Amino acid sequence: MDVGVMLTTAKPDHWTETDVFDYSMDFAVRADELGYQSAWLLEHHFTPYGLCPNTLTMAGFVLGRTRQIKVGTAVAVLPLDHPIRFAEQTSLLDQLSHGRFMLGIGRGFFPKDYEAFNVDPARTHDIQHEWVEIIQQIWRQGTAKWESDLITLPDVRPAPAPYTKPEPMLYTVGQSPSTIEWAASKGLPLLMPVLGSMESMRAIVDLYAEAAESHDIDPSSVPHIMCSVAHVAETTERAREDIFSNICWWESEQAKVAFTADELVKLPNYQYQYGELQSAVLRGGRTAEDVANYLLENCIMGSPDDCFHRLEQIMEATGVYRFNLGFEATLDRDRVLKTMETFASDVLPRLGWKPASGALA
Repeated sequence: MDVGVMLTTAKPDHWTETDVFDYSMDFAVRADELGYQSAWLLEHHFTPYGLCPNTLTMAGFVLGRTRQIKVGTAVAVLPLDHPIRFAEQTSLLDQLSHGRFMLGIGRGFFPKDYEAFNVDPARTHDIQHEWVEIIQQIWRQGTAKWESDLITLPDVRPAPAPYTKPEPMLYTVGQSPSTIEWAASKGLPLLMPVLGSMESMRAIVDLYAEAAESHDIDPSSVPHIMCSVAHVAETTERAREDIFSNICWWESEQAKVAFTADELVKLPNYQYQYGELQSAVLRGGRTAEDVANYLLENCIMGSPDDCFHRLEQIMEATGVYRFNLGFEATLDRDRVLKTMETFASDVLPRLGWKPASGALA
């Protein structure tokens, strides 16, 4: 069982921008000391939903401040970048950290990002798929030579080559059937939210497995990761009281910058997301409070016993034993650190988790 922490860089009104990044480093360093296996960074632009505009830059700093923990991106928004520069930067991080860097990619969901970086949102599927092909070609063959209707690249040989052989770990966000099937065809592990029923989460894993097997890939060898808000308190009710208003704030900030239903209906490559918005409306999920209620029905919160049983239930239902936990929902630095410590001492060991080698505890 591997467990990581998510560093959201969300900025509530009572934190300055400097607070956000100082506290993120506090969380990363403490996670490293406690033996968490990984820390994951989120990319966002133009919103207090998250202040990190470049996960690769921040990953370099976190790697330099820590000892054993791996650092991943969850995610880097791949269509906003150039594939050669991206391959160079990720290989450099992999070299400097001696293999402690992991790459998670996604195509994004915020229209202002595409407008600002001059990316056609109708082609984000195509761009992401092709950029992955180019990056993996550079990692594996050392050459960037490429020609398509999207991009033409010269026969240059980017340096450095990756430290990790055959190549760095590459993950992708995946919920829609088309993305799941694409990821499975390449053997890319999924970063999946703990959301919906156990049956719906299991269905994603089963769809991936079926598609992977059709491409002669053993699905049992693919290290998927489940992602969830996590908070510990005396009871589930108290845990909910601790974080509900902050989750509402976070969801409202996300809604301000995400695609609207009117925008999504015009984008064929976002029809799954449009369907999810329609489903939310049908179940009464129109407001940030509705979304927060839905999220908190599924996340990992409550007493240490409650959190243990919830994690156990998810592992049994999905067969996934790796988690990224978001401990920041109290928006209180000291309480976040305390929750991380309680999970490491009173929850995770009961599930067979062991601190990473080199942890200080």
